[in-house]
Amino acid sequence: MFSEEMYVVLESSASDEAFLTPMELQAKLVTYLTETDVSLTPDLLALPDVESRAHYLMTTGCELQLPNGGYLQWYAVRLEK
Repeated sequence: MFSEEMYVVLESSASDEAFLTPMELQAKLVTYLTETDVSLTPDLLALPDVESRAHYLMTTGCELQLPNGGYLQWYAVRLEK
């Protein structure tokens, strides 16, 4: 029995949840951090680049508030094969 770490991702703009790998979630967070006007907290602003910010969010948080009132939420899960 093998297990694989994944993330369940919920977006306010989508009606279904998605299962993403850690790399896919980090890429999605990088996109949101670079292409939207997200308000960043001081701890995120202290990090040197957008990839570091995305990784920090993945490991310490579970939600990103979007400027239009929407959200992106993620939760770590383990899937059995």
